[in-house]
Amino acid sequence: MFAPDYYYDSVFLIPYEDLLQKGITGLVFDIDNTLAPYGEDLPQAKIVALLNRLTAMGFQVCLLTNNTNKRLQSFNGNLQLYGIANAAKPMTRGLRQAMAKMRTTAENTAIIGDQLFTDVWAGKNARVTTILVKPLSDKDLPFVNAKRLLERFFLKKYFASIGKNHE
Repeated sequence: MFAPDYYYDSVFLIPYEDLLQKGITGLVFDIDNTLAPYGEDLPQAKIVALLNRLTAMGFQVCLLTNNTNKRLQSFNGNLQLYGIANAAKPMTRGLRQAMAKMRTTAENTAIIGDQLFTDVWAGKNARVTTILVKPLSDKDLPFVNAKRLLERFFLKKYFASIGKNHE
């Protein structure tokens, strides 16, 4: 339930061309600690370039956050991507809204995020491809930091099952 389909150290290392070849046309990105360090209001230039490249490649892109609409709007202001705030991940409501906005299905959608118990779990519940990335920062909300301890346990088992060492 918590094992991601794929794991990468960064959103920049994901082989997006391979995803297209596998039929993935919709990408749902978490914001905090996936695309931007927690508390950073605006996307860095390299994130803007990545998201622009992905849309140019033909992907539908949506931002999905458990954070507030204010947070979503400040991050998404110049990007003008689809976006869903207050998503209540791991519930699937927000993810299903994202797929409806992008006009994609579970079969051709991937969720990309930094947390097992929100992003990956939501993706598994919605039966979409799940991609876990290493968090950009250790700084986060206190309850998220507490969840990270439990995540480390599951990640250790995950990496052992695929024969990879990871911190």
